[in-house]
Amino acid sequence: MENLFENEYLMERKYYKEYVLNVLCKKIIITGLLVMIFGLIFTVFVGLEDAKIVLTAAIIAGIASILTPVVTIKQLEDTEKRLNNGKIEKTKVIFSDNIVMVEGKVHWEFEDNQITKIVETKSFIVLRLSENSAILVLKDGFVKGTQEEFSKFINEKIK
Repeated sequence: MENLFENEYLMERKYYKEYVLNVLCKKIIITGLLVMIFGLIFTVFVGLEDAKIVLTAAIIAGIASILTPVVTIKQLEDTEKRLNNGKIEKTKVIFSDNIVMVEGKVHWEFEDNQITKIVETKSFIVLRLSENSAILVLKDGFVKGTQEEFSKFINEKIK
């Protein structure tokens, strides 16, 4: 079968940030901030002496919600460089019978039924495979087909 859609992009730091903050670590960030807010409010109403443990948990949750995305972005960048011999390579995503991702010399192949959810961010259509992995399709990166055609196509396939 011929390639229906082709998408290409160079993964820049701004894209890592967008993916991590809006998709990959979103639950951690929200949960951490809520625990922190609850802990601070609880401390105000109960008093510092009686709420030291809750305040400590609130501070740890707040720090974790800030540090987790920073560490995750760094790990993703390091992993990409390690896989591609120290370079940031162009990512190509090809949709035909299967979904093929090529990044330098690294090659992955996925079936449509592996996609569990579709999430959109400012720059990406994110095809979630699990809580921790996804296929990123850059909205402005189509070299074959258009974003509008692709959105319709993938939403119909994944229903």
